[in-house]
Amino acid sequence: MENALKARPEDIREQYDRQLKELQESYGEAMLELRARKKLDSLLGKDES
Repeated sequence: MENALKARPEDIREQYDRQLKELQESYGEAMLELRARKKLDSLLGKDES
């Protein structure tokens, strides 16, 4: 039973890889949103202050 509680390194790596992928996707979406907002501001003639 004690062995069942130990995590396998492959499982931990898969979990970290999944989390990293999700974070990278979230970051990419945030960067796209930021660019879109800046573009909209420039089209609307708003200052960057």
